[in-house]
Amino acid sequence: MIPHIVLLVSITGLVFTYPFDGYFRFTLSVAVLATLLLYFERLPIVRVAAASGGLILLFRTAIKYPFINETLLNAALHNLPSFSYYLTYGLLFKALRVRDYTGNVPALVLLLSICDIASNCVELIIRWELSGRSLETVLTSVVSVGIGRAVLAVAGYYSLKRYRDFVLAEDHAARYAELILIIARLKAELFYLKKSSGDIELVMEKGYTLYQTLNAANPGELAQSDSPAARALAIARDIHEVKKDYYRVTRGIEEILDVAVSEEGLPLDEFFQIVEQNTRRYISSLDKPVTITFDYEGTLVTDQYYAIVSILDNLITNAAEAAQSAGVIAVTGLCSGGKLVLTVADNGPGIRHGDQELIFAPGYSTKFSEVTGQMSTGLGLSHVKNLTELLGGEITVISVPGKTVFTVALPLAKLAVTRAEQAEGWQT
Repeated sequence: MIPHIVLLVSITGLVFTYPFDGYFRFTLSVAVLATLLLYFERLPIVRVAAASGGLILLFRTAIKYPFINETLLNAALHNLPSFSYYLTYGLLFKALRVRDYTGNVPALVLLLSICDIASNCVELIIRWELSGRSLETVLTSVVSVGIGRAVLAVAGYYSLKRYRDFVLAEDHAARYAELILIIARLKAELFYLKKSSGDIELVMEKGYTLYQTLNAANPGELAQSDSPAARALAIARDIHEVKKDYYRVTRGIEEILDVAVSEEGLPLDEFFQIVEQNTRRYISSLDKPVTITFDYEGTLVTDQYYAIVSILDNLITNAAEAAQSAGVIAVTGLCSGGKLVLTVADNGPGIRHGDQELIFAPGYSTKFSEVTGQMSTGLGLSHVKNLTELLGGEITVISVPGKTVFTVALPLAKLAVTRAEQAEGWQT
């Protein structure tokens, strides 16, 4: 970083003006140097200032030498006092601890002005520019320029700081949106893990009931390891072990979500914006010319936004995957008639009439990887249906060639966070 900063300061040092028709000059490089020394707090002050002065000396000598009838040494000596300016500036900047006053603008301007004015005076003395000139005129120019460059440096510092805060805020918002989507997917998967745990429990009970039936019918067969009763008991035990593994996995995910998830509600427009941001990033990664629009209206505040985000994410992903050339997807959300109505429409090839009754069945899919040939899991729409029913809603689909519309209607009574609940969440 230091070489780049020194080079930047040196290049700006090549733009200057002569106020006294001599060798003394004013440049903007000082304001650039001060701005960077303030912004990058780890920069070694004296070393950067001295290196900048040395490189400026080298540049000015190289530029001046071809146009004068003097030796290279004389050309260097003409510019050597400018090095004393940067060295003095760096020493004063460090001695006055200028960086400690970045929160106090008047003090910061004053200290930077002192550094600039004092350094200019040192250079003027070395150059003998004060001889035969009005001290009042010289000091007026030096003080005016010193204050002006100090103001520019402070303005540059706060501009960089504001820009950094803006970039960090954008980055934070993007990471927050990704976190929302990840948690929404985890919650959907957790729902299925819990459902599978219940199914496993039921199968285990059936296996144990079968063992009891077989053992009652043939009491002496249990001692034989290959008997039907013994095999049924072994199966029930194995299922019990699988059930415990499922419990450990679901409990672990729940503990992670308990830490990561805030139970405070989010307004409709906020989590819709999150879905929009993530969707646009996803679509930009596809090798398809897909256009997507979002439209939402309502004053809903809900703590069930993870489920809603998961519903929208699955429906939009399916629409994007089904899109062909010049694909168009329209996503809407509207609070009306006591319901939150979500629609995802696309102009894809549509769903065959015979398949419309099957698309919500777990494992049903007509998609496959063109690379591996492996079929899709077919759980996306099953997720959507289960989450919709969990929230007391219903999902419908209308599809013809060239247009498919999924509509999810969720009762606001199940979604809305009351003012009392919001206040309780804010207090905690």
